[in-house]
Amino acid sequence: MAPLLILFGTADGQTHKIANFLAETLRRDGADVDVRDAAGPVERLYPEVYSGVIVAAPVRAGRYPRQVRRWVRANAESLSGRPSAFLSVCLAVLAGRPETEREIAAILERFFESSGWRPGIVKAVAGALPYTRYGWLKRWLLRRIVRQHGGDTDWTRDFEYTDWDDLRAFAHSFNELVYGPRVQAAAG
Repeated sequence: MAPLLILFGTADGQTHKIANFLAETLRRDGADVDVRDAAGPVERLYPEVYSGVIVAAPVRAGRYPRQVRRWVRANAESLSGRPSAFLSVCLAVLAGRPETEREIAAILERFFESSGWRPGIVKAVAGALPYTRYGWLKRWLLRRIVRQHGGDTDWTRDFEYTDWDDLRAFAHSFNELVYGPRVQAAAG
């Protein structure tokens, strides 16, 4: 049984945290998991040696990290030949407004069109606002944007919005999709 790959890009560390959480959940289900940062040496990382692939990346200014885009584009054909999922980490998920959902869908569509990859599963996940790790200007800009959407603006603390229970359920479902119910049964 070949392992699973979780390839991630990150901006402030939340997507890395999400990737590690998914890996630990999948491992508890009995899967072997390889977690790789797209910013590292991934040019010889081939999807065809994996049973399934999850790609996770944050949205910044309407785009995903360049390293993730580059790797997906280079491996689109191979990704399409196996179970795969894309996790879009984005605070806009919290808004829950139709216009925001359309904007997220447009960002995803541009990514899929430009990369040539259509994953079997696409999931939008809320990230975090680590205000205390930002410089003054970034803190001020994000606070202004978040205020317009009715979000948390206390920049003296950090906010985490990721729904860990939902991610755990996603990991179980992906594991079952790839390996079938026998892996989860063996872990339980």
